[in-house]
Amino acid sequence: MSATEKNRTPARRLVPIPLAAIPPGMAFHASLDAAREGVREGAVNPGYLTVIERAWKEMGLDGVLCLDGRPILYHKEYGELCPLPERIRQHKLFWNQGVANVLVLADPINVYLYSGLAEPEENEGETTESALIRILGIAEYAERIHTLFRQLATGRFYEDHREYFDPEKSVDAYLLKNLRAFRDKLTKGNEGFAGKGLEIEEAHAFIGRILFLCYLLDRDIVDIGKPDGEGRGTRFLAGEVARREEGAGIDYLYGLFEDIRERFNGNMFERDLDTEKERIRGHLGELSLVLGGGEIKTGQFSLWPYYDFRMIPVETISAIYQDFLAAEDKARDKEDQRKTGAFYTPRFLAEMVVDMALTEEPESWEWSFLDPACGSGIFLVLIFNRLASQRLAGIGKDDHEARAEALQGILKSRIRGVDIAETACRIACFSLYLAYLDFLDSPEIEKYMGKIGKLPRLFHDPANPELPPDIPVIRKADFLPLGDDAFQGEGFRDGKFHCVIGNPPWEGRGSKQIAQRFMQESPRFLKSGGIGCFLLPTKILHNKTDAFQVDWIGRVTLEKVLQLADYRKLLFQGAKAPGFIARFRNAAPKSARHTVEFIAPKFNRDGLRDGLITVDPAARAWIPLGDVLAAARLGSTPIVWKQHLWGTRRDRKFLDLLQSLPPLAEYVDILSDLEKKGLARTKRWCAGQGLKAWGIDKDPSESDRNLKKNPWPLDTPFIETRSQAIHFILSREATISFKERLEKEKYRKDVLYSDPPHDLFFGPKVLVNQRFNKAAYCNFDVLFQHSLQSIAGPPEDAERLMFLAAYLESRFVRYFLFHTAANWGTERDKVHLHELLRLPFPLPGGDFIAPDAAGIIHEIAEKVRAFGGNPGSDPPKAESEQMSLPFSGEEAGNVDNNARTRKRRSKPKKTENTLQREIDQLIYRYFGLTEQEKILVEDTVDVLIPSATPGSRRSSIPTLDPVEKTRVASYKKKGFCAYGDTLARTLNRWAEEEGSRYRVRAEVGIDESTGIAMATLRLGKSEAVCQEVSLSDSLADVLKRYHETVSKKTGTLRYERDILFFEGDSIHIIRPDRLLNWTRAMALNDAARIYGEIVLGKEEDHAE
Repeated sequence: MSATEKNRTPARRLVPIPLAAIPPGMAFHASLDAAREGVREGAVNPGYLTVIERAWKEMGLDGVLCLDGRPILYHKEYGELCPLPERIRQHKLFWNQGVANVLVLADPINVYLYSGLAEPEENEGETTESALIRILGIAEYAERIHTLFRQLATGRFYEDHREYFDPEKSVDAYLLKNLRAFRDKLTKGNEGFAGKGLEIEEAHAFIGRILFLCYLLDRDIVDIGKPDGEGRGTRFLAGEVARREEGAGIDYLYGLFEDIRERFNGNMFERDLDTEKERIRGHLGELSLVLGGGEIKTGQFSLWPYYDFRMIPVETISAIYQDFLAAEDKARDKEDQRKTGAFYTPRFLAEMVVDMALTEEPESWEWSFLDPACGSGIFLVLIFNRLASQRLAGIGKDDHEARAEALQGILKSRIRGVDIAETACRIACFSLYLAYLDFLDSPEIEKYMGKIGKLPRLFHDPANPELPPDIPVIRKADFLPLGDDAFQGEGFRDGKFHCVIGNPPWEGRGSKQIAQRFMQESPRFLKSGGIGCFLLPTKILHNKTDAFQVDWIGRVTLEKVLQLADYRKLLFQGAKAPGFIARFRNAAPKSARHTVEFIAPKFNRDGLRDGLITVDPAARAWIPLGDVLAAARLGSTPIVWKQHLWGTRRDRKFLDLLQSLPPLAEYVDILSDLEKKGLARTKRWCAGQGLKAWGIDKDPSESDRNLKKNPWPLDTPFIETRSQAIHFILSREATISFKERLEKEKYRKDVLYSDPPHDLFFGPKVLVNQRFNKAAYCNFDVLFQHSLQSIAGPPEDAERLMFLAAYLESRFVRYFLFHTAANWGTERDKVHLHELLRLPFPLPGGDFIAPDAAGIIHEIAEKVRAFGGNPGSDPPKAESEQMSLPFSGEEAGNVDNNARTRKRRSKPKKTENTLQREIDQLIYRYFGLTEQEKILVEDTVDVLIPSATPGSRRSSIPTLDPVEKTRVASYKKKGFCAYGDTLARTLNRWAEEEGSRYRVRAEVGIDESTGIAMATLRLGKSEAVCQEVSLSDSLADVLKRYHETVSKKTGTLRYERDILFFEGDSIHIIRPDRLLNWTRAMALNDAARIYGEIVLGKEEDHAE
């Protein structure tokens, strides 16, 4: 769309929207026709056209601001002063729609800015304005509109007003919470009435019919009357149910159900409702509470209608029902829903999958689609809306027959869904009915229904041929065993689809992923060259799935992987595991040349609910398919994927070098592996996990193995995993007796669930927990539970084991494991034993380590001894039958009564930190790390690890800190110049090595109003320290526009290409002001990039 078309300003607009105020990537649509034209031209996401039309109709808008085709701001003007009740009314409508983030209401004097993520409130009958962000004078707003739009484009506006933008206060969150509570009430029953509560499937079906009825009432499709004052049909229904006597109220409600069944047919009202009717009888009060906008948990009524189903998008209800289906899985399996993998799929997560499938596919509106595990139908609804928007764009609003025919055409020959659960199938039908009706105005629906009679049956249950579908859109079946011809004759000539899309079920830890089977079977239903796009559990990439990956990647062409691990706790609500999106093509890959685009966005607060995820420059990489296949054959595919999650190009080169060194595994046998294979020990050290006790209240029949007799004396020392004493060296004083442990945790004393080989508990050893935040050398016999891992060796290796304990505490090891261990920084902060044994562990005499390596080992061991208060030699090893040695003055064999066993000699934190710093430097020296390699280690430990997988949007996230405000120690003093000095110093050292007489100096600056930072390198004859300079407003504005112009926006992702350009004797680098973009490690990568550009330029000059 041209600039003129973007800003079609109606006559006499109070607040003119100047073209200069609209940043690239944004579009302001000043009329509904302009928005519709934007769909045809690709400037408006077609899935949002009905949302914009609804808002324009109900709110009387004067403009919509879109970012990447998605509405983020609604603009409404008034010719006279806008009173408070009108502002509150508009905000309620805006909040209920839950799509755009900012509402602007302008009258001749003031402009009011409201948040869509702050709920409407009411206090003692007077509605408060907690959602009101600011009030500006009309002239002030006109002056600031340029800044406002730019801050919305970068997300700076949300950051500056974070307290007003809380996703937990969206309509989605409130409605989901209330419907969950209502469901729970229905299933628990009512003590005042005979009989039990509804089955969970029945409760969900009932709620589905209620929601369907609410949509019909609030959108004036069905008219039962209107309440006095504020509110619509749903509010009237709540009053009618509440005012009637109990029996009359239930008869009234189910009479409405019957009327709708007769009028609309469909699949929502096919159940026998008589039994349900009796069980619902005791819940009419709660139903009235929900319909009236009250809260089930508190029982508090609302004085105004909270929910308005005119505005709530169909996709929101469909996503909420995905949560309901997860609850059904939990009820069926009597286990957590995380085992079966069903979880609440936010609308915008589903949008992301659809965008990834359809982006850059201009013919996709003619495609056919299959969702093999459709659940509530969220993916089918999104696709239906996009196809319908495209197909209806050229059909007039008055041509009711043509519009209805176009919509039915989509149902007949463009979309299909499969699910094994009947409830899911019916909810998918419900979602599609709402989406279908959403494209027809109320008068159209009346004419349409009068002509064709009823809605088509969409539900196809092969086991129930008595109720055949009119259009078999949703099939009740297990997708995996379906025959290749399952969809032939249903509008799909060859039974194949252009696109298979969705979120296959996941399984939990310890079981093969069902999702793998869906990945293997889905190509059977794809046309040759067709696209598959799935939301999948990250463990498919990171767990031991090498054989599967070799097979699957060899049969399809994996085109793109979008790794969402850093958004795990925010996007994957209710799922233990994080997810990724895979897009693949049904064609064998050309492995010699093919590369997989790997995108790993880091959490950014810009996105809110508009689903926009910013991808920083270092978060994209192209992985040669040959590298993945080669790693899979070696059993190391997880490392390939994990290194690209947070690692830069420099990190990956460094990690490759470290993995070429002898690993710790060369010296260690894993005893459990040997036991399984019936092999004898061949290595000097052994490793394994501790024992598992058995609960007093647990029946032995619950165990999957025979319980073992406890061979350990009850006075044996025991170290608890949560002990703070597991740090460098373990003191006997930190232990308790095995008896005390068993009694405290209510375990049996006579049997154990597992009793690992006893070598793990005897003699010198290193203990390290699975969360990898505790490691200590231990020189006495001690028991421990399975969450601790032991690496044990002979007494003569005590010094090397002390070195190993200190090594495991080092920043160097944390760096290596963070970039290579599957779960750390993705799922849980956990390091498996086999991952721990991959650590580089070259011993003295080998290549690539310091010549004085033996001296470093001894020096570190002495420091560990001194820290433990035992500067002399190690005590003698206890005999196996003497499991504890008392300290001087203690009674032998009476560990329970020794007071000193209960008190750890505490070390000042300052002493621990000093020792840690000393050991880190010695480990750097041991491996001969360069200054650049040390920077990679320190930035990972100080910046990346604390930022990974944040728990909430309010978490402290160093990567998002403005550089000048960060608390990270290595940047607190020098700020932006830490980057500038590293960049200049690195390039100058390379210039010196090349014999160049030129040097560069760095200047850095930040424009706080736009959140953009710039580093400039100036060429000269001498070096100089970095200087911070101010950026002029004009320069900052030019740079900001340039930055946005080169940012590529694709669907729900925004790819930020950082600017690096040469201007005379200067080089400019421009990026958002976030620490992630301006670390010293980033400076090293930028230096390599600049050097490469210079070399390439020289080669091109020579070629000319």
